[in-house]
Amino acid sequence: MRRWLKGFLIFLVASVAILLLLVGSIDHTPLAEQEYFQAMMSRLDSLEPKQYSPSQKLKAGWGKVNITPDYSMPMAGYRIRPGFDNVHDSLYARVIGINNGAVTIYFISVDLLLFPPALKEKLNQRVAEEFSSKPFLYYSATHTHNGIGGWNSSVAGKFILGNYDESWVLDTTEKLVTQLKSIEQTMQPAQLSYWQADAHEYAENRLIAGAPYDGWLRGLMLVIADSSVARMITFSAHATSISKKSKSLSGDYPAALVSELEKEKNTFGMFMAGMVGSHRLAGLNTTEFELVAQAGDVLADKISFATASMQFDSVEIQTAHVPIIFGPAQLRLTKDLKLRNWIFSSMLDPLQGELTYVELGNIILIGTPCDFSGEIFVTQQLAELAAVNNKQLIITSFNGDYAGYITEDTHYHQVEREEVMTMNWVGPNYGTYFTEMISVLVKK
Repeated sequence: MRRWLKGFLIFLVASVAILLLLVGSIDHTPLAEQEYFQAMMSRLDSLEPKQYSPSQKLKAGWGKVNITPDYSMPMAGYRIRPGFDNVHDSLYARVIGINNGAVTIYFISVDLLLFPPALKEKLNQRVAEEFSSKPFLYYSATHTHNGIGGWNSSVAGKFILGNYDESWVLDTTEKLVTQLKSIEQTMQPAQLSYWQADAHEYAENRLIAGAPYDGWLRGLMLVIADSSVARMITFSAHATSISKKSKSLSGDYPAALVSELEKEKNTFGMFMAGMVGSHRLAGLNTTEFELVAQAGDVLADKISFATASMQFDSVEIQTAHVPIIFGPAQLRLTKDLKLRNWIFSSMLDPLQGELTYVELGNIILIGTPCDFSGEIFVTQQLAELAAVNNKQLIITSFNGDYAGYITEDTHYHQVEREEVMTMNWVGPNYGTYFTEMISVLVKK
């Protein structure tokens, strides 16, 4: 009996020790008292974006490459789907290049769940080696949930997204390098403008019915010397139109929207996921691929009536890569308990990412490494802040790293949806944290 009791006590103590090693309490320390916040604010205070005064009139060019594999790969977006069995519509990487004589900016978006970190790393390396002009790369993705996976080599990444396929990453890198070089050689004189269109009836807040949301289509428009037109488009509704059971590759409604726009002669489209952390499509009466097509149609119609700013043929460009200082990961297990940072980092990757900053004249684009929430954009009046500083602001998600969902802070303790309970990897107060960082950049 004593031997049994001793064994039980040893087991109990060992179990508690292991539990304490793996699990901890959520850190609710106020943001202003967090060391990472103080260090980040100091970094931003001293940040001086690179400034490139125009040495010539604007030039621009664009193109796309097909990134659909010719063999079945895992699918990324919902539950694990080991492989697609058909291609409803091909997946593309699209590029728009803008040059003011002093620097070239390449905006790159892929028909994937997010811009793969491995692809970003490979492409950054190749561009640094092969482009003497040292262009600035701005990444995003359409956030389709019916694209391919297989582009993350971490333990959890392989489980969630399927086995890592380095050959696809390398092949896609080569295609993009070739496309960038082609655009560099064929740019034409261009005029640039900002545009926006009200599409509130086609979006809603998916966390809380009736909560604030951003329903604007926004983007850039470029017209080059041969009268060709390119539109960069952002919208904040999730690309989740297609069933979780589907094994059909598709770019979802962003691809349908671009396809609809490109029916017009000499028109090119590129979609970048906007502030999708809390938004979905609304106001449509179909499902599956009919919904995809319908959303593409109605949003393209909205864009046809977009309000555009004055066109510019010469602009100063400012750029910055702003590495974000994160606190320890706080992947929730329950409302008050988290997986400890060391186990999170060993299963995924350590929390990392940057804000990507580009200013074209009075147009600011900020890329984020997350599902950033349009609700924050509205409640924290970020558009109004930009307007006070005589600027237009476009925020995009998925810029080549991933740190989970960034939603309105009030939801952290009140909402039990997956976006807040499972996909928030950073803990409380990060809505305010991102607001503070973006606000500093807007005021630069």
